[in-house]
Amino acid sequence: MTRINAKAKLKKDRFLLGSFVEIGAPGLVEICGLTGFDFVVIDCEHAAFSGESVTAMVRAAEASGVAPLVRVRENSAGHILEALDLGAAGLHIPQIGSPEDAARAVRSAKFPPEGTRGFNPFVRAAGYGTASMDEFRKAADDETLLVLHIEAQKTMERVEEILAVPGVDVAFLGPYDLSQTMGIPGQVTHAKVREAMGAVLKAASKHNVAVGCFANSPEQAAIWIGEGVSYLVYSVDSFIFAEACQAIRRNVERLRRES
Repeated sequence: MTRINAKAKLKKDRFLLGSFVEIGAPGLVEICGLTGFDFVVIDCEHAAFSGESVTAMVRAAEASGVAPLVRVRENSAGHILEALDLGAAGLHIPQIGSPEDAARAVRSAKFPPEGTRGFNPFVRAAGYGTASMDEFRKAADDETLLVLHIEAQKTMERVEEILAVPGVDVAFLGPYDLSQTMGIPGQVTHAKVREAMGAVLKAASKHNVAVGCFANSPEQAAIWIGEGVSYLVYSVDSFIFAEACQAIRRNVERLRRES
């Protein structure tokens, strides 16, 4: 197995591009790698993926050179341990509302003495027992990218405290959930959301934390890149395919009308 260090790539390139994966097709994950995406986020929060399907997608990611990140269902030690043992190169942790939430996520993702992650040297992430135990532990702690989701208006009051927690790599503004808590559901580039992004960027700069966001169109991507986002999740595999199908249908209908 090949471990892909997204954390080092973000530090080196200052920008990463990826997409959410919700269909569960390893072939689509491979395509993301073959077309140059830096990472995929295997979405266990909104898609009903089993451990077996996550493993298949992690393997596909490694085979095509794209970093396999997993958005866990919730901020719990069990979900975090499962994703990491299967070989995730990083984690998206949803619904971080306090520095205590952030600290719990970091602890769950790291081995003692820094954290509380359970140690099993025979899991897939450790090469089923073939890897050096010390090297496995060190690589896991040093290279796992931790992306914490800031998704509620009330959380904005504690953003600086959250990002001050050691071990946080990326503060990810979830624009859909955030807009919903602001009473403007779906208005993901509304002035209120952009103001929140500005606050996150300001806090992140104080603590050497990268800032990420989701975009579902080139126009949205341009806004967030212009704001200073360096970790961009562009759309979802299902919607990318749907858009491609719609474009094909429109083009074929146009050709028929013109013929």
